[in-house]
Amino acid sequence: MIRNKVLLEVNSELVSLYPKSGAAIIHEYVEESGEPEEGPGIEEVELPGDLKKALEKAGLKRLYKFQYEAFEYIRSGFHTVIVAGTGTGKTEGFLIPILADLYSNPTPLPRAVVTYPTKALSRDQLSRFYKYMTFGRVSAGIYDGDTPSEARRRMRLNPPSILITNPDMIHVGLARSSAVRMFVEKAKFFVVDELHVYEGVLGTHLKYILDRVKLARGGTPQFIASSATLSNPKEFAESILGVDVAVVKGPNRRRGVAVHALVSTGYLSRWTITAALSSILARMGLKHIIFVDSQQMAELVARISSRSFGNNVLVHRAGLPPEERRSVEEKLKRGEILAVASTPTLELGIDIGDLDAVVMASPPPSYTKYLQRAGRAGRRGRVGFIFTILGDDPIDSYYERYPQQFFNQETPPSVIEPANIEVGKIHLLAHLLESRRARISDLPPVWRRALDLLVEQGAAYVRGNYAYPRRALALRILEEYGSIRSGGPQVEILEEDGRVIGYRELPQAILDLYPGAIYLSQTKPYISLGVDVEGRKAYVKRLEGEVDYYTKPLYTVDVLDYNVLDERVTARGIPLVYADVQLEISVEGYVVRNVFDEKSGGKYWFDSPIKYSYPTKAVLIKYPELDEFSRLDHAEAFHAIEHALISAARLVCGAGLTDMGGVSYPSGDIVVYDAAPGGSGLARLLFERFERAEDVALDIVSKCDCEDGCPRCIYSPYCGNNNQVLSRRKASYVLRLVVEEKAREKARPLENKKGRPLA
Repeated sequence: MIRNKVLLEVNSELVSLYPKSGAAIIHEYVEESGEPEEGPGIEEVELPGDLKKALEKAGLKRLYKFQYEAFEYIRSGFHTVIVAGTGTGKTEGFLIPILADLYSNPTPLPRAVVTYPTKALSRDQLSRFYKYMTFGRVSAGIYDGDTPSEARRRMRLNPPSILITNPDMIHVGLARSSAVRMFVEKAKFFVVDELHVYEGVLGTHLKYILDRVKLARGGTPQFIASSATLSNPKEFAESILGVDVAVVKGPNRRRGVAVHALVSTGYLSRWTITAALSSILARMGLKHIIFVDSQQMAELVARISSRSFGNNVLVHRAGLPPEERRSVEEKLKRGEILAVASTPTLELGIDIGDLDAVVMASPPPSYTKYLQRAGRAGRRGRVGFIFTILGDDPIDSYYERYPQQFFNQETPPSVIEPANIEVGKIHLLAHLLESRRARISDLPPVWRRALDLLVEQGAAYVRGNYAYPRRALALRILEEYGSIRSGGPQVEILEEDGRVIGYRELPQAILDLYPGAIYLSQTKPYISLGVDVEGRKAYVKRLEGEVDYYTKPLYTVDVLDYNVLDERVTARGIPLVYADVQLEISVEGYVVRNVFDEKSGGKYWFDSPIKYSYPTKAVLIKYPELDEFSRLDHAEAFHAIEHALISAARLVCGAGLTDMGGVSYPSGDIVVYDAAPGGSGLARLLFERFERAEDVALDIVSKCDCEDGCPRCIYSPYCGNNNQVLSRRKASYVLRLVVEEKAREKARPLENKKGRPLA
């Protein structure tokens, strides 16, 4: 039953817009949080007098208990991670002890390096730092790619007490800037804020950057990390920082009331309902963010909002020029617009003023991300409204069946994959440039394996016991492939006149920019003329008028080779292998679909496929073949199980919609892989939690009431063959036999794979 007046009004308008669609609010959850537990007053804390005055002048008269605990740990020299919800005061938790040290020990050298994941957040937080600083005693400055050259020169000559930057700048600067090396070598404190952002490949990059910081210093700074809620803060922080940490826990959410709602789309597309809900909130005068998990979906929601509802929704996403993103932030902050469609770029604490609501176009990859996004609504004691759209999707359907579980779900651990050799290769190359040479026996195992690849590539050579860079080629490779923000090499997207409109990384580029693909940029439609994989370029043409369709690739994935890293047999008798794999993606054509109802149009096939091969990590699974099944029966069952396991990984491992992929063979061999080149850590987590994922997969395929497969159970928008050769019933039959331990398998995965692979 809906009790909240705002929800009642929203639901009434939604139902009146689509009276027979089934679209409606189906569950309401109210969350109330009190004030965080109080700690000592500022006068009671051992602080320099000038700092006490600065804090009191800023209106800070008392610390919360968790802030004081952080103060004590940091002052005592412990590596510390602070975990608390958005807007609860994490920044003060680490900033006050650093300022106390600065006020007590004035120095002409930088005392602290503070990193943020984005330049925008760095600039946003600088003003917050200034609130607590007495000028003339301490100083702070930003040193990154957007800092003017004259300002950089001044900072090199007269470093600020606190230097604010980002991991990208540290990564490039260690190899190419004596100033950056000086900053990290001299600083006592090294702060990583928004630690939860660094899951997967980005976190592996950060781990290696911090390893290089330690090598540059010849020792370890005092590490401090700050994060939104994590289920495994100690393990995750230690996997990245490489040191033992003390954990300080604050509240999950700031003081106030949050009203959460689950919204069913009925038979309509989630994008139509998301755009409709945004228009309803805008008419009610409620300022909000629409969160989506892909750049193209942000563009699509904004386009539908404008065309169908006359609702002005701007887009905020990576890949846009910084000035465009800042303009969107300012317009939202000033109330010039009421809605922004955003990828996770606005999850972070950028000051965009008070928000009334958050709309999530689909359940986020993990509950941690849900809490982070939800925390943006209802600041400064106001009620916040959080709407989550549940569409025709296996996990969405699972939550429709069990809505209470959505708000009481386990938060999966955050993970990285330290053995990602693609990432390790980049940072070994950077380290060789920094140090000019490295003793091979001193290198960690991943770097020793990566050295062979660099030697083969001609970017490094070995002489005796040492490895050396070939400087010119090493710098060129670092320039082209060294971004820590991309999982693979970047493809430049150009209009016919040569103007660059964006970038897409491989392998995703061949799935987005094959000939005939529709590509959106700032809601403007383009058609791809083709992608040059070797040349790293894609060419697009602007389409005039309205485009009411989009395209999906038809592709296959095959395992070319693999190397076993770990293996086990589940309690149910299913062999599992965790492995390095070499995958080949082959795009063979595409299908056209209507934007509004997602019905399929024609299929188009290429004369020759577009191929790309890359290494990653994967779970290899072997299910038993059944005597009563034909080859087609097996293919339909195992392909459906593959889809269900990938869906289950979203719930069990916190995987995003496109973070994992899969391929199955009629022989019962299934491969579920990390989409990111080199691996993200999710496949490892699935390997460890496989039985739980298998239980969720069985629930997905056994509880749906469709005939033999639909979007609510086994159909996937990312299926390579457009959801052909699938059977929910046969998948349910096989999984039930396995779960009840009536069918076991002795062969190892991929030992005897047979048949055409199905992705």
